[in-house]
Amino acid sequence: MASLFYTAIKRSRCCWLALAIGFAAMCIAPSSLADDGKIATPLAESALSVDGRQLRMTQRIDELLAQGQAAANVTPAPLGDDAEFLRRASLDLTGVVPRASEVRDFLADEQPDKRQALVDRLLASSRYSTHMATTWRNRILPSGADPSRARDAAALQKWLRTRFARNLRYDNLVGSLLLTNGGDEIGPALYYQSHGVAPEKVAASAAELFLGVKLQCAQCHDHPFADWSQREFWGLAAFFARTESPGAGMGMQTSYKLVDVPRGEVKIPESEEVVPPKYPRGEELSTDDGTTRRSQLVLWLTSRDNRYFSRAAVNWAWSHLFGEGLVDSLDDFDDAKELAANEQLLVELADYFVESKFNLQQLWRTLATTEAYQRSSGYEGDKPPARELFAVMLPKPLTPEQLYDSFMRLAPSPEQRYAAGRTPNEMAAMLDEDPNRVEFVRRMRPPPGEPTEYQAGTLQALMLMNGQTTSRVTGPQESRLLGAINAPFLSDAERIDALFLSTLSRLPNEEERTLFVETLSETTSDEERQQALSDSFWALLNSTEFAFNH
Repeated sequence: MASLFYTAIKRSRCCWLALAIGFAAMCIAPSSLADDGKIATPLAESALSVDGRQLRMTQRIDELLAQGQAAANVTPAPLGDDAEFLRRASLDLTGVVPRASEVRDFLADEQPDKRQALVDRLLASSRYSTHMATTWRNRILPSGADPSRARDAAALQKWLRTRFARNLRYDNLVGSLLLTNGGDEIGPALYYQSHGVAPEKVAASAAELFLGVKLQCAQCHDHPFADWSQREFWGLAAFFARTESPGAGMGMQTSYKLVDVPRGEVKIPESEEVVPPKYPRGEELSTDDGTTRRSQLVLWLTSRDNRYFSRAAVNWAWSHLFGEGLVDSLDDFDDAKELAANEQLLVELADYFVESKFNLQQLWRTLATTEAYQRSSGYEGDKPPARELFAVMLPKPLTPEQLYDSFMRLAPSPEQRYAAGRTPNEMAAMLDEDPNRVEFVRRMRPPPGEPTEYQAGTLQALMLMNGQTTSRVTGPQESRLLGAINAPFLSDAERIDALFLSTLSRLPNEEERTLFVETLSETTSDEERQQALSDSFWALLNSTEFAFNH
């Protein structure tokens, strides 16, 4: 790929322009990028066959955000065009860019409720459950891509995927994860094993994941910035003190079995003070009625009355779609004070989630059909508005999994090429265990403690540009897409359109199309033409616009 890099410099003006245009695409209104990308009517005004509560919540979200924007004297960005919305929703809900044919069909669709219909299709696809499982696996296991645990992480992935596929209630999903006994079902037990079945580590993780609070700061002393005491941290840890892994260290199968034992306590560090189990911001566990401590905790944790649980869930969901949560954390959230617009929105959205019986798909559907989610990522004002106003869509870097899966949509691996006729579940299992994918993700994921997303311009990007994966996608002889668009009955403009649709999920604007077509017209042989197409394809794949969801 190094030679291809220099070939691009020498031969293809459009390669470098694509990189610049890709960056510019995130700085200007996308409606100026695609010459026929249509701006849809706001969904709240369309004749949608949606649940009345959902429509009211969608409108309420936009109303509260508008209040915050008006208070800050900020005019929000316009709604993005259809191509922008299709790519955004596809990546957020299924983890992969849409096919070129899907882009063409969506742009040609004249139905006023086509964005709602798109969200419904994405949520019903097998890709949705696979993507959600990947997202949750990475939340639960920071080292989930470690090859030494790839098989076990795949087991957790399968366990999660089957539950997202049937839209298991969120409270039941969390409860079954925390109450697992492992054994033959090692997937969810990996959550405990990744923390060494240590009460304090599991407690810190569970508090952050499912309550939205960072209690680990109170492990050694009272929380320095929030009203959480050291005793509260260890009171939560005490719920996990009677969970053990018999035979740990004697073999993988035995180490993944979890049992609840009748004895086990925790003590304040550097003291002999035993701390009884105590619910955060609640009472101590008063009686032993024969049920396990874990069971008692799960009953409290997933209760519809536990505001931390529902608020943490919707704050995470919001962050997944919008690139930032409504609040930074719930550490010091105070219902007694006057709430800011975002805090009020979090409260109402959490109540709505509870009323929907913790229905994740309904939550995704509600958020993805707001005007806020449909806003352009480009802003024409002098200064971009503050992130917390959500007046413009925040670009999100693609994860390693999203990059790989999008590449494979353009250049299937040998294993995937022979997968015709397999069921969606079989295809998902192949994806979970794909050794090439595991290795790609391992190489792309940064060291622990650093952001997990792909960052354009880093050493990871150099690996991407020179990697075998990109070569298989863009190589003049290897690429199936390049072979298809080099057909003699296609014009150069149609070839460039196909490249843009396949990579950036949009048509080029007139300036882009002219520049790329001129590059092709300057070639004097079939070999040069193939190389010019390859260089153009390579540049689009390595553009900032491709590397971000915007």
